[in-house]
Amino acid sequence: MLDNDPIPDIETNIMKWDWSEIFSPGQSTGSARSSGTGSDEAKQSLTGGSTSSLKDPNQRVPTIDERKRRRMISNRASARRSRMRKRNHLENLTNEVKQLQIQNQELNNRLKSLSDHNHCLRIDNNRVRFECSILQQEVLDMRQLLVFR
Repeated sequence: MLDNDPIPDIETNIMKWDWSEIFSPGQSTGSARSSGTGSDEAKQSLTGGSTSSLKDPNQRVPTIDERKRRRMISNRASARRSRMRKRNHLENLTNEVKQLQIQNQELNNRLKSLSDHNHCLRIDNNRVRFECSILQQEVLDMRQLLVFR
């Protein structure tokens, strides 16, 4: 990024352009800001460096505005992508619901068909059992007739 980057460093909360002022080649790290009054320090932090840069104090404002504008455009694009992902996800879920409803209807139809077939088989089974019991009774009756003769 630029040396005049007004975005604060996350860990130290010092502006990046303050780093160049603190660690300039002509100064030691211990005396970077120890001399000067608080108002001089405020002027330096507002202007982005030493008092010699007061010639153009509005230099950072377009940079900040440009950054805000770019960030706003980026955020809008990100929101648009997010809405598209959400819309696609919703469409996919809607399609999946429709497919599952169709599959559920097919399974219900198959269940009804198998249930009807099962009912018919039970009826036939009961009929055959009844006929079997009748035939068994007739066989017993015939045996008794043969034995008594």
